[in-house]
Amino acid sequence: MQKENRLNRMAQAMGLQSGSDIPDAIRDMCARLGLPTGLGAMGVTESLFDAVITGALADHCHKTNPRIASADEYRDMLLTSL
Repeated sequence: MQKENRLNRMAQAMGLQSGSDIPDAIRDMCARLGLPTGLGAMGVTESLFDAVITGALADHCHKTNPRIASADEYRDMLLTSL
């Protein structure tokens, strides 16, 4: 299944118009709930990344994610999320 189709299906389930609306919707939800704005605010550091990435790749849900990611892509996402 293509990434765009998965994201659009997720958007539909969230009541959004398209997959490109998901990031803003998640940011808005986190703000309403008073959740931290990044992993760094929760005490996550780069020293934890290898363990997080290993776990993510081994997780049985990995292949059903809307975006299938490599180890390098997970690292980029984690860095961006700090």
